[in-house]
Amino acid sequence: MNEKLLHMLNGRTDLYPKNLEQQFLRVLNRIIELWYSPTIDDYFTDLLIDSRGGRQGFPLEVVSELFVLSSFNAKLRSQEQQRIAASNPWENVEHSKKTAIAQQGYDFSPKGFLQSAEKGNLNAVALFLSSGINIDTRDARGWTPLIAASFHGNEGIALLLIRNFADIHAKDTGGYGSLHWAAFKGYDNVVKLLIEKGVDTNTLSNHGWTPLLQASSRGHLIAARHLINGGANVNLATHDGWTPLHKAAASGHTEMVKLLLARGANRDAEHQDGTTPLALATKNKHDDIVALLT
Repeated sequence: MNEKLLHMLNGRTDLYPKNLEQQFLRVLNRIIELWYSPTIDDYFTDLLIDSRGGRQGFPLEVVSELFVLSSFNAKLRSQEQQRIAASNPWENVEHSKKTAIAQQGYDFSPKGFLQSAEKGNLNAVALFLSSGINIDTRDARGWTPLIAASFHGNEGIALLLIRNFADIHAKDTGGYGSLHWAAFKGYDNVVKLLIEKGVDTNTLSNHGWTPLLQASSRGHLIAARHLINGGANVNLATHDGWTPLHKAAASGHTEMVKLLLARGANRDAEHQDGTTPLALATKNKHDDIVALLT
C-alpha cells in the first residue's frame, strides 16, 4: 500500500483502491498528486464521465474504487471548510458537478438524487455523493436513496451507498426499510448484502411486518433462505397475527411452505380471528400445501 495515500484516507484500509493500484498505477499517482488541489474534483469527474468519447471504460471494480475515493475526498474537503455545517450544499456545490449531473439527465436536487438511485444510474449517484450532499436525503415517502436502490434491486448502487456510510437502518413512513423492500421484490443479492452489513432480519414495519413475511408472501425462496440463515424468526407475526407460514400457505407457495416448516414454523399458528395456515390453504384450494399441513 502507498503510505501517503493511506495517510490521506485517514488510515482507512477498507477504502484503499487495491484494484486501481494494480491496474492503473499512473492514474493512482495522479490522484495522490492532486488530492489537496482544487482541480482534484474535475479530475475525478473526467475519470468517471467520459465527456470526450472514445475512451475505454475502467473495469467495474476500479470504477467503484474511484467513486469511493471521490466521495471520501469530497467529504474531507467539506469537513475542513465546514461547508456542510454552515451552508446549504444543494446551493453551494461546484458548477462543474451540477453540469456533470445534468449531463446524466438529472436535476441537482433531492428529487434528482432519489431518481438516479431508483433508475440505477451509478455515475449520477456517484456524482451526487461526491458533491457532499446528505446521503440519506428523503422524499415524501420517507425513502432514502438506499431504500430506493433496494426496492429496485440495484445492487451496485446499494453497495456504493453503504460503502459511503448510508444509514442501513433507515425506514420509510410505513416503517419499511431497505431489507423489507429488497425481500418483497425478491432481490436476493441485495438482501444478502444488507444482512451481511448488519441489518436486523427481524426489523418490524409499523404494522409488524418483517422482511421474512415480505419474502414469504411473494414466494421469494432464496431471499427467505438468506433471511432465515441471518437469524430471521420464522414465527414472528404481524401485530394482528399473520405469520410467514400464513402468507405462504394462502398464496400457494409450496416450496416456501416446505422451507418454513423445515425451519421450525408453527403449523398451528393462529391469526387474531383464529385462522390457521391450513385453513387458508384449504380455502384457496392449494391441495399440495393442505397435504403438507395435515
